[in-house]
Amino acid sequence: MPSEYEPLFTPTRTGEDDLEPVRERFRAASRPFLRSPWSWLAWALVLPAAALATPFALQAGGFAYGLFLWSGAILLGGAVEMVGLLRSGGATGSTPLAGWVLHLQGNLSLIAVALSVFVLWQDLAWALPGLWLLLLGHSFYMLGGLAFPPMRTCGLIFQLGGAAALWPDGRPLVAFAVATLVGNLWMAWGVWQARE
Repeated sequence: MPSEYEPLFTPTRTGEDDLEPVRERFRAASRPFLRSPWSWLAWALVLPAAALATPFALQAGGFAYGLFLWSGAILLGGAVEMVGLLRSGGATGSTPLAGWVLHLQGNLSLIAVALSVFVLWQDLAWALPGLWLLLLGHSFYMLGGLAFPPMRTCGLIFQLGGAAALWPDGRPLVAFAVATLVGNLWMAWGVWQARE
């Protein structure tokens, strides 16, 4: 039985492409998120900056400062994304499939939070960047790739960054910063090209 990663290893397919109607539905559902490259550029700046600033925040005020830093980063990036959605009218044009994907992403976020708590409880905080990159990368590769081909590449970049972040004696925050910078810039470029 073929795996989800078959397209990586099998460049050509034979037979009817029964995924095309699914891809069209995913493209329609994702259009509001792919109208402007600005939100992707914001994430390309915010996430790496937060990752590189984390050691300083932890040194200055411990866990509370680190949590404050990441909460602020997510709120800032989310605000830029929400402004873009509202300006393009995308927040009001959601489809049932878009709602389903957002619920699925919300569930994945809950799983990531639960795993993060477990990792922190086991005193393995260094593994958090790799964990989040692998989960986010898998989601981008599987679901995002159906909507927008550059998202599949972004998912692979995140997954490679996640593997690098989990490498023994590596630099997980640097791997996270590089992967989120490159992946989000790739997405911004893809959205810009699609607009052209």
